[in-house]
Amino acid sequence: MAKGLAKMMKEAQKLEKRFAAVRETLAEMEVEGTAGGGAVRVTMNGQRDVTGLTIDPEALEGGDREMLEDLILSALRDAKTRSDELAAREMAKVTGMASTPGSS
Repeated sequence: MAKGLAKMMKEAQKLEKRFAAVRETLAEMEVEGTAGGGAVRVTMNGQRDVTGLTIDPEALEGGDREMLEDLILSALRDAKTRSDELAAREMAKVTGMASTPGSS
């Protein structure tokens, strides 16, 4: 019984190392979320850290602050969804199981 427990612990340690490697890789991978036909672009890494925001100058010409705020929020949501999908794909490589963002 002790031998089985030791084997399980060793496997758990290996898995944790693989997860840590994936987390490091995700920090270096980027996705882009867009809104308004690309008028607003948000870049985010696989750990959901926002790494960039670009606003097309034409989106500023109308002076419609609420519309611009909505576009930024939409681009952020799009980037978050893409980041979650990227993380799920990368983690599935470790577990060997398909997963969907937001599932537990």
